[in-house]
Amino acid sequence: LILLDYVLPDIQGDEVLRRLAENATTATARVVYMSGFGADLKSDPKQNSNVVGSLDKPFTSELLLKTVETYMPQETASSERITEEPTSTRMEEQTGTTSESDNSVASDSTRSEAEQPTAQSAVEQPAAEQPVEVAPTDSAEIATIETAAGGSDDAWWSAARPPGAATAEIPAETTGAIGSTSDQSADQATPGEDIPIPSGAAYFCGDTSFFSLNWALHTIAAQKLTGTLRCFWNRETVELLSRNGEILLATTRDPELYCADSPITLVNVDQERITAAREQQRASGSPFFLTLAQEEEIIGEPAVQLVQHYGQTLVAQLWTASRVRFMFEQTDLPDYTNDFPAESDIDFWTLSTLRFIQSQDLGAEANYDPSSIPAYTRDGFERVQKLRLTVAEAQFASQFNGTRSIAQIAKNLRLDLKFARLTLFRFLALEIVECWPPTTGVTQEKRGMFGRIFGG
Repeated sequence: LILLDYVLPDIQGDEVLRRLAENATTATARVVYMSGFGADLKSDPKQNSNVVGSLDKPFTSELLLKTVETYMPQETASSERITEEPTSTRMEEQTGTTSESDNSVASDSTRSEAEQPTAQSAVEQPAAEQPVEVAPTDSAEIATIETAAGGSDDAWWSAARPPGAATAEIPAETTGAIGSTSDQSADQATPGEDIPIPSGAAYFCGDTSFFSLNWALHTIAAQKLTGTLRCFWNRETVELLSRNGEILLATTRDPELYCADSPITLVNVDQERITAAREQQRASGSPFFLTLAQEEEIIGEPAVQLVQHYGQTLVAQLWTASRVRFMFEQTDLPDYTNDFPAESDIDFWTLSTLRFIQSQDLGAEANYDPSSIPAYTRDGFERVQKLRLTVAEAQFASQFNGTRSIAQIAKNLRLDLKFARLTLFRFLALEIVECWPPTTGVTQEKRGMFGRIFGG
């Protein structure tokens, strides 16, 4: 079963169907259309018998699961039969063909007889490759870009080389030479050897004029760093603590910057204890909510939630600051983080901080040209499918096709331009998309037959 988005970045759905029909492997594959052109998009058996249904965007994850369950049973049964089919059947056919050719040249020279075992081994080699089944991920509880916009197979516009294709082209005679070269280089240098860094020394540092905060966060995750990311700006330094590449919490030694108000959780706590906890945060950086929890003034679980909330609110201010300098230090973590839960999904943690930013907080940061065109970055499309998006964010992300402008996206979703810019700011900060100037001479996006009939 193929879930096919009618509008893909560089090809239309009907062209994809034509290519599927031309390929013997996919000629009988069933297709469910997905489109945002309206509720009147239905399958036309006369046009293509493979189209068995349609989904109108946006749709819920429950509707997607129901659709898959409706059209998948026969496909699942046939897939199981194909998986259970022994590979020896195919090998017998190939071996039979080889045997016939060998019999026809039985009276050939000794060279042909010497090549026969080589040919048989080449035929038998693919039999060792076993089919790998990828376990399906449970996406029913979260709204992702696939459930809101219809996940499409990116192989149509970026076909990957089959595994092992590069090595298959290397002649067997050169294997020994390559191996000897590798052995020589291994003697000269050991790849992947870690260079020791003194405790407390800067592992990396940068400036948002040249490097983004998103780059810094992904570096922490990629290198599985433990320590503190210190962010310097026009206010008190913000400290972001991580353990093994996972984000713990964000804090600062200015308790008023951290939390200027008094949460309802502290209503029954003596004011003197609150003041003392704030002073301890000023001295050590420990969030005063954790101090009050250790003193059993408040319950531990609400204290953790407050630390996460106000920490992300604090980091949200860095995204709109005109300039931030940052430095990561590999140091031992303070004791108050020992039992604190960590967040391993860097993109989701970053998106959670960006949601605290309001339109009035952006200022000149969101003055994007309405005619500019958002487009996915190199790995943006893959990353956005893994994010836990809200319905509004998923609908917005489904509009990125490399041809729609910001103004067109806002019009399609019936959004005020300032709210469209706010949502776009989140995807830009995550470096999932980037804005391109409008293409010269292109006044509107290309549409297929259904787009011309129903609009879009």
